[in-house]
Amino acid sequence: MSETDETPAASGRLRRALPHGRRGRLLLISALILVLAGTGLGTWAADAWPWPKDRYCWGAWEEGSGPAFLGDEAFGDDDDGSRTGQETAPTRERPTGRCEVVIASDYKSSYDGDKVSTEQRVSVEYGPVPKSAEARLEMVHDNYLGGDMVPLPDGLPGTVNGRGGLLVLPKSCDTQDGRPTVVTMHASGTYTSGPSYTRNDPADLGGARQAAVLLVAAANRGMAAAGCAPDVPLRVSSPLYDLPGKPERVFSTSDDVCGIRGLHLGTDDVEDQTGAATRDLQTCSIRGDRDGVPYLELAMVAQPRLAAVFDGITGERPAARGWRGTGTIGEKHAIVRADCAGRPATFLMGASTDASHLAVFANAAAARLGCAPIAPKGGAR
Repeated sequence: MSETDETPAASGRLRRALPHGRRGRLLLISALILVLAGTGLGTWAADAWPWPKDRYCWGAWEEGSGPAFLGDEAFGDDDDGSRTGQETAPTRERPTGRCEVVIASDYKSSYDGDKVSTEQRVSVEYGPVPKSAEARLEMVHDNYLGGDMVPLPDGLPGTVNGRGGLLVLPKSCDTQDGRPTVVTMHASGTYTSGPSYTRNDPADLGGARQAAVLLVAAANRGMAAAGCAPDVPLRVSSPLYDLPGKPERVFSTSDDVCGIRGLHLGTDDVEDQTGAATRDLQTCSIRGDRDGVPYLELAMVAQPRLAAVFDGITGERPAARGWRGTGTIGEKHAIVRADCAGRPATFLMGASTDASHLAVFANAAAARLGCAPIAPKGGAR
C-alpha cells in the first residue's frame, strides 16, 4: 500500500469499527447525547450531530445515496442488520483492485415466525482482461454481452443491466502488453426462510441506469488510484436506450429466434431474448425455459474500445473455409473478426459448438450493417 493510501484506509477501518445496524447507531448516538448533555452540549448534539456517513468502493459510493443496498431499506425488518465494506484499491505499481459491500440480516418473519436470513453483495473488480483467449471470452462474453444487457449511455464502451455491468477504461489504462483494463460490477445475494427455503435475491442496484452511475463512479475512483484517470472524469448523463426485449418462449423447432431469419435451434424447450441491435452492438441469448441454462449466446461488437477487449485472440487465419476475416471456433466459444462497413466487427458465439448458428447470426448482422457476408451459406467448416 502506498503512503497516499494509508489515511483513507485508516478512515475506512474506523468506520467499519462503528456499529452499522440502525438500532446500534441509535443507541450509541443516544448515549453520546446523554454524556454531552452533562457538559452543556446536549442541545447542539441533538440538533446537529455530525455523524459521518460510510463510504464504499474506494470512496465512490456514500451510505444513503440512491440505490436500496446503500440505504436502511436494505435491512428489511431487521433493526440490527449490518452493512460492511472490504476493499483493495489499485495502485500505479499494482493496477488491480476489488471492493465489496455486504449486507447481512437475520430476523423473524412477521408472517409465520420463521427465521429469515439474507446476505447480499455488490462486488467490483478493477484490472486488465485475462491473457488467455478462453478466459477472456468466458469473462466478457459469457457475463456481459447477453441479451439482457444494455449499452452504456453517452458513448461509454460497455454494457449494463440491473445486476451489474462492464466498462472498458481509456487507453491510458492499458497494460504494457496492450490489454485493456476493465471495471466490472456484479450484484448477488440469497434469501433464506425457515429450514428449507432459499432463493436468489441480488442486492438492489436501483435499475440499469443507476447501476451505470455506480459503475462509472467506481471506475473514476479506481483510475485515480491507479494513476491513469483522464483529465475529465467519465460520467453518465443520458438515459439508457436500446432496452432489451422480454424473454419469449420458442414454441416450434422451426421458429426463428432473436428475430433472425433462418436461425433455428431444432428445439422448443428454450426461450430467447433479443438485446441491443445498434451499429455498435447486437446481442441474442437463448436459454432453457425451465432451468435458465444458456443454450446459445451470440453477439456482434463494433464499438472500438469494447471490441478492444478481444484484440489478440482472433488468430491469423479464417475461422473456417470460406469465412471472411480471422477467428477460431472452439469447444465452448467461437470468435470471428472481419471488416464491416469500414471498421472491424467482432462476432461471438458461446454455449454452442454449431458453427452454422454463428454463420446465420454473423451474416444477418453484416447485412444489417451494410457489408458483405461473413460466412458461406451453411457455415461450412
